[in-house]
Amino acid sequence: MKQLPENMKAPRIRPKAKVRLDANESPFNTPFNRYPDEKNLGELKHNWGKHERIPASCIYFTHGTEEAVDLLMRVYALPNRDSVVAAEPTRSIYKRRAIINRVEYREAALKENDFELDAERILEAVSETTKIIYLCSPNSPTGNLLDAQSIETILQLFEGIVVVDESYIDFVPHKSILPLLNKYKNLVILRSFSHAWSMAGLHLAAIVGYPEVIKNVSCVGLVHPISMVVEDAAARMVKNRLDVDKWVRQIVDERNKVRLALSDLPECKHIYHSDANFLLVRFADTMAIYKYLLKNGIATLPVKGCLRITIGLPNENSALLGALRRRLG
Repeated sequence: MKQLPENMKAPRIRPKAKVRLDANESPFNTPFNRYPDEKNLGELKHNWGKHERIPASCIYFTHGTEEAVDLLMRVYALPNRDSVVAAEPTRSIYKRRAIINRVEYREAALKENDFELDAERILEAVSETTKIIYLCSPNSPTGNLLDAQSIETILQLFEGIVVVDESYIDFVPHKSILPLLNKYKNLVILRSFSHAWSMAGLHLAAIVGYPEVIKNVSCVGLVHPISMVVEDAAARMVKNRLDVDKWVRQIVDERNKVRLALSDLPECKHIYHSDANFLLVRFADTMAIYKYLLKNGIATLPVKGCLRITIGLPNENSALLGALRRRLG
């Protein structure tokens, strides 16, 4: 593990005062003239953490999941010396941040048929320079949950940090590996507010880990990790959590409907199991379908010879299926 300098400390908490003349803030344009209040951030940690059963001391909010990935790499991996491992195919942000931080990126393939996690392959990719393993569950772009027992095997046998990106876990909350934090200090979990929480435009994510991990990250992270606007929006969403649950149920219902409809199309060759808000679908001529849909104003994501299709509103899903039926029917 990288040793942080002794003089590096977490950002200080501002003292309480009626007249605030300590931070070079403008006296105009209230409330945006003030830097974010540490008290409000603390309340957000407490309220979100209470709902998720995570102590506030185990939470660090970031400006999106990619920043969370970057911070962990900067804390635990040295440039031009250390390496990280990720189970591929997966999110591009792990490789991107490794390249930017000059850290070697090692790939370990998921199983070919079902994209299931192979703990042995992951551990074989590890070397003496490997400091972090990145796993995404449910995975993107494949959509499937990774086997919890395989993740635990990796946690038991790897001495470095194991980061499990649970950006899509709200669609299967009962499958979170959060309980494993009680057993493994080297486990770090990432959560995102972009998908089930419908806050992609505000770019909010959380690092969840042992207080020692959170302390190390806070020493490297920004003095004000998220803005006042993001704090307020997130606080409102936490209060209205029932809305999130309702949206999740609707997306899961729509995902099942879209899956059934796609399976009836003759050129649809395979639909991979998904625990997220999208489907990975292989067609007889995937690129032709991609271009046809785009020509008809419908954007999907081509990846690994498939299309990753996000589940939208019912009318958007109907537009997708209608276009495909006209093309393939």
